[in-house]
Amino acid sequence: MEPHVELVQALFSSALRQFKEVKTYFFHNTIYDLVWKDPQRCRHPVPISSFATVDPETCLIVVGDASMAPYELMAADGSIYAFERSGRPSIDQLRYLAETFPRAIWLNPLPERFWPDTRSIGRIAAVLPMFPLSLHGLERGVASLMGR
Repeated sequence: MEPHVELVQALFSSALRQFKEVKTYFFHNTIYDLVWKDPQRCRHPVPISSFATVDPETCLIVVGDASMAPYELMAADGSIYAFERSGRPSIDQLRYLAETFPRAIWLNPLPERFWPDTRSIGRIAAVLPMFPLSLHGLERGVASLMGR
């Protein structure tokens, strides 16, 4: 994600101006049991199970390149960090988020033409509708969130 930091920061700045409430959480490659309030992912963990109490009208927008080794997504203890190993594969956690937030999308900063080259992108896109992080992709993603 390093090459996309400026683009993602611009997205967050715009979101803060457009929505009454925006909460930002961080993760590495994919989501396991925790997301983090701090970008260093070390001080303020938030269990994704706490999202079960969120208003179901809340939109979830995940931003990431979705490019990782298949085991990180599919293996029960696929996280490269020992403290994130819960015995559940990330793909199951993404399904949980998709069920918890019926209005959810994944924005991918990689150009769409590269998506077929990475199996994890296809697996994630099967769970959360994926759109490119571009002006056209944002339009399509917002339309999806609004049910259009």
